[in-house]
Amino acid sequence: MLASIQEKPIMTVHIFLSFDNDDRQLVDLFRAQAKSSKSDLEFSDYSIKDEIGSKDESYIKYKIKQQIRKSSIIVCLVGECTHDSDWVEWELETGHDMGKCLVGVRLHSDGGDILPQPLVDYSAKVVNWNIKDIMGAIDGC
Repeated sequence: MLASIQEKPIMTVHIFLSFDNDDRQLVDLFRAQAKSSKSDLEFSDYSIKDEIGSKDESYIKYKIKQQIRKSSIIVCLVGECTHDSDWVEWELETGHDMGKCLVGVRLHSDGGDILPQPLVDYSAKVVNWNIKDIMGAIDGC
């Protein structure tokens, strides 16, 4: 008699990526790597991929909040200037206020980039750009 093999169910996590626009090339590489990664964790990316097309800050915040609401985790991709971004700080604060888990991922994996203050204030798990470590941090939310 053959023993049945139980497969681990794939867990889909809804993630909002928060990042400084100067890091867009690395962010796109991160998205591509995550899509091609063979893992038990699949995530839906609810971040803003294209500019909203408005200069009205309240409208932009409204559109971003819609995406954050759809997510369960906010992953902040930390680059050289991320800590200076008012938008990143606002996204992290908004996500935290909505009860979302915050995770930081260092794009340069050297620990030299300064973390955005909300990642520090809310003791977010921060990992280097390593898919296994990222999956572990997300799984810990």
